[in-house]
Amino acid sequence: MNMIMHVLPLLVFTTFAGLAAGAYVVDALCGGLRTGGSDASPSAAPCCAWLFPLVCLVLLGVGLCGTLAHLGQPLRFANGMANPGSMIAQEAYWSIAFGVVIVIDLAFAKVKGAPPRPVRWVGAVVAVGLMIVTGLAYYHSLGLPAWSGAATVPLFVLGDLALGAGLCALLDRGALASGKLACANVAAQIAFAAVLVAFGLHLARIGADMTGLLVAAGVVGPLAASVAAGATHAGKLPAQAGAVAVCAFATVGVVLARYAFFAAGMM
Repeated sequence: MNMIMHVLPLLVFTTFAGLAAGAYVVDALCGGLRTGGSDASPSAAPCCAWLFPLVCLVLLGVGLCGTLAHLGQPLRFANGMANPGSMIAQEAYWSIAFGVVIVIDLAFAKVKGAPPRPVRWVGAVVAVGLMIVTGLAYYHSLGLPAWSGAATVPLFVLGDLALGAGLCALLDRGALASGKLACANVAAQIAFAAVLVAFGLHLARIGADMTGLLVAAGVVGPLAASVAAGATHAGKLPAQAGAVAVCAFATVGVVLARYAFFAAGMM
């Protein structure tokens, strides 16, 4: 129980903020979902334009609440922010910058019906920075060999991309049928599966054993999410059910993998 309570705030931040960050990157790569350059129908565009940044803003806010819960005291957060070289401060700075871009995106979407594509591109760049800094925060943890391996940063970056692809599918449920988003989901899941294997080999090398959790993460995440995305694209699964399944499988897979990551470092 103590392990779960200690890991939970870290899971909340990395998962919820990762959903928002990954979604912005996938949205940029997939060529304009829910913006003025979207392929969505004109009747759907006004609603989706503001829904995407609003959801991402809420997710980022929930994630930051997890960070505050992890630190425990506001003074610790203030001390961390006062030291720009610390990884906590770097995470905070990138999170704030990302939040500002999302607010601008949301304002454009509400006022003009759709944000300019450059706003999403800037959001994607800042999101990548946040994902990398999050991974580096654990990679640079001294005395924790489970976290200091080469797979740590890719584990967070590719996990966030898998989360983001699932969220994009959920918010634009007809997009999986078009092929581009289905391919993005499958590609993200395959890359995430590869890094799960790399992380598992790293743990085996240092004598840690999280095989069960990592296998479960690989089956529920990369395998099940890819199958659901492919089935939806092929018309074997209804678009709405397929989108929900892809997002749910991707999220559960990443959560299991990150629980294994955090638990391995605290053993």
